[in-house]
Parts: sequence; C-alpha cells; structure tokens
Amino acid sequence: MTLRAPGPDDLAGAIERYLESPGGSFGAEDARRWVTYGITEAWAAGSQLVFVIEYDGRYAGSVGLKPDSMGNASVHFGLAAWAQGAGVAARAVRLVLEFGFETCGFHVIHWWAAAGNWPSRRVAWATGFRAGPTIEGLAEMAGRRTDAWTGWILPGDRREARQRWLEVPVLETSRIRLRTWRDDEIDRITTARTNQATAHFLPFIPQPFAAEDARWWLKDMAEQAAAGRRFNWCIADASTDLGLGNLTLFNLGPDGDGELGYWAHPDAQGRGIMTEAIRTVASWFFAAPADNSTAADRAPVAGSGFGGARLVIRTAATNKAARKVAESAGFRHAGTEREAFRLSTHPDDRVTYDLLASDQVASSGAMPSST
Repeated sequence: MTLRAPGPDDLAGAIERYLESPGGSFGAEDARRWVTYGITEAWAAGSQLVFVIEYDGRYAGSVGLKPDSMGNASVHFGLAAWAQGAGVAARAVRLVLEFGFETCGFHVIHWWAAAGNWPSRRVAWATGFRAGPTIEGLAEMAGRRTDAWTGWILPGDRREARQRWLEVPVLETSRIRLRTWRDDEIDRITTARTNQATAHFLPFIPQPFAAEDARWWLKDMAEQAAAGRRFNWCIADASTDLGLGNLTLFNLGPDGDGELGYWAHPDAQGRGIMTEAIRTVASWFFAAPADNSTAADRAPVAGSGFGGARLVIRTAATNKAARKVAESAGFRHAGTEREAFRLSTHPDDRVTYDLLASDQVASSGAMPSST
C-alpha cells in the first residue's frame, strides 16, 4: 500500500468509489474535478492534505488531514468497496497520522463520523483514537442534521486499539440459539419489557417500553460491545429463530469476573429457556480461549471460550422468578446486602449468586457449539 499524489489513472477508480454511495452529495463530475485538480489546489492552499491510497497497484480511496487554526487537524478517509476488509484503511490512517504528527507537527488529530457508521468507527478504534462523546446534530448528511461519534489521538499515543471490541458469538443448543438482536424485532423487545414486574423491580426502565426505547437500547448494546464493556444476546428458538428473551454479560473485570442480567418474553416464561441460556453462556464464558490469552485482554473469536473465572447474578431478594432461574442454573447464594436494591416503592435486600469455573467443570459437560 502506498499514499501518494493523484494521477490520471486514478480517475476511473475515484468516480467508481463515489458512485458506490448513492444519494451522497459527491457525484461523478465532482470526483473528476477533485482528482484532476482539486486535491492539488487544496494542498497549495493548505486547506486539506489529501493522499490517494494505492493498494494492489490501483486506486483504492483517499485519506487526508484537514488543519485548523489551532495547530490541530481532523482525519478523513474513504475506501472503495473492493479494498475493504483487508485492513487497508487502518494502515492508511496510521501512515497519515505519522505524517501529521512528525512532519506537520499537529498537536491533536480529531476523528468524527455519523453515528451508525460502524466501518469508520472500526478504523478509528483500530488505530488508537480515544473515544469522545456522541454530539447531537454535529454532522449534516443528505441535507439533514445527524448525531456524530467523535474521537481524538495525541502524538505519543500508540496507533493500536486501546480496548477490546467484543464480537458476540453465536451459541447454540438443540433448543435455543443465542445471537444478536435484529432491527425487525422491535415488537418482541417492547412486549417483553412492558410489564408490571419490570416496572416494580427495575423502575429505571421506561414504562411502557416504546419502539423508540427499544431502538435506543439496541444502539446502546452495540456501542457497549464496541467499547469492550458487555455482551448482549437475543435468546432465540433454534427452529423458528423467534426471539424469546435477552441475556447480558457485563461488569467484565480484569480478574475474569462477569455479571449476568436477563429477561424473557411472556410466551417463553416457565419453559426453562432462561436456565438453558445461562448454562450455555456459562459454559462458553469459562471455556479456555483459543489463543491462551486472558479474559482481561483478549477479543473473543468464533469457536473460542472467554476464559472467565467467576460469574455473578444480583437481584432483589423478593424477585422469586429471577432467583429461581439463578438457582436452577447452578448458581450458589453468596450473600445478601440489606436494602441495597431499589424497587419502585422501597429499598429491598439485594442477593448475590455466583458460579465459579471450578463449579462448572465439576457439573457440566461439553461446551455448546458456536459460530
């Protein structure tokens, strides 16, 4: 891969790349002007420092820095569809960061992307950008204001990921499949989350749980995984793929600890579905990772365990249904904290259940299949 000035042979590739994004504000004629003389003029004016990305001997996209008046710059990049998935964009960004800090002397280089632009966020994550806040209405896309993710990197920062990006594995048994939720399952989520028990035991959850709440929740779960903070599974029927409930693994500690939270759709309750899901996730959580790294520093891969050491479940002492599930899944009552669980009407005692890797080895069999 090479970063270089544009040439006549880049024109066809540049037009093709911009036409891959229908509805964008940059058309074929814009691409022609930009590659023919726009990039050269931007360099001359110092307004943008743009390089063509040459990969495998052909035009693959562009990467550049836009200086500001405070001695900093923002990074922008785009890649042709045929070149994606091979780490090209991340390598190009690392090279332009080196140029920006070492040659240009920028103090801070910023990144932003419209919220939901996961490929751009993945590149920023892989190249060491610190995650900043999501800013409402920062970007304009197709004539509409939209929220944007932000980030920044300093000269002394390493050009590699600062934390894990958690890939949620698909885990299966003969009866259930644990996978991520889909956008077309909003109704299943809202129905499951709108009920009296949720209002009582989890008063911070909106009631009724509307479609807007469900969409925000799905977006938040994806961002939590990208930040290395939690896994979230839809528990689906193995035959029909119908969503039956939810299982979340969070509070992932450096010593291999994790905490589980769960809820079920009304038509899935009383069937042992949640107990089976918890046992399935526990088997994967305690299984050794394929690369022998620790749970604290690895990004899980398909077919590999997480290498965890201890799982906990915390709930209200009066939540009989949640306690029954924990006990049925083999968790042991580890302690009770008085008035530590806030209900909708009063504080309740909080009970903690735990399961150790040694417990799992003593009581379970094979690890569930994963993809």
